[in-house]
Amino acid sequence: MSDRLEKLLEKYWEAETDLAEEAELKTLLRKAEGYAEEKKFFLGLESIAAMKPSEMTMPKQEVWLWANWKKIAASLLVLLVAGAAYLRYETKKAEREAYEQVMQALALIQENMQKGTSSMQIMQEMKHLNTTQEIFQIPAKTDTP
Repeated sequence: MSDRLEKLLEKYWEAETDLAEEAELKTLLRKAEGYAEEKKFFLGLESIAAMKPSEMTMPKQEVWLWANWKKIAASLLVLLVAGAAYLRYETKKAEREAYEQVMQALALIQENMQKGTSSMQIMQEMKHLNTTQEIFQIPAKTDTP
């Protein structure tokens, strides 16, 4: 009997049994000792088959928004974090551009200062001369009558 039961179980799990063999399998399982999992499976199938459609209840449909509030909240949180990250990125980008503009302006000022100081070099050389006569090397007049 157990040999026949093993063959029928193997054939059943391979989906090769017909209805008569399945009925024989069920009766053999009822009579056999052991096979707890298989008995539980087949008895569960029988209890489901014995149920009337009125006894089977469909799960209650909830309002879509209320049922999925966690998903919606998670999506909004992701959007909020992404928006904050984008705003921070744009702020850093604007700060970087402003810094570069200030550095360019300072470089331009430094360049112009160097031009100005190099042209002042000539004036530095003449600093010790106090009068126009000394600059143009004009002999000084003596005030004798």
